[in-house]
Amino acid sequence: MRYGETESEKSAADTFKCRQIVKEILDFGVSEFQKIKIIQLLSLELEDREKMERLSEVTKSLISEKGKNNNKLITSNLGE
Repeated sequence: MRYGETESEKSAADTFKCRQIVKEILDFGVSEFQKIKIIQLLSLELEDREKMERLSEVTKSLISEKGKNNNKLITSNLGE
């Protein structure tokens, strides 16, 4: 007889809960920038400092890259 959940059952339940949270966030109608910012803010909540720093750096670079792309669009439109 088996008691409790197996590791794969627990992992599946955790993944399902994560998907429900993502669905709730997406139901707000968030933009790409907001999605990246949410990921960045969640990364700051991680207990593992190395993972937190790595994720935070990636999201910072994506956000700054997005800002640079927006500036290029604005600059090119002003020049015409």
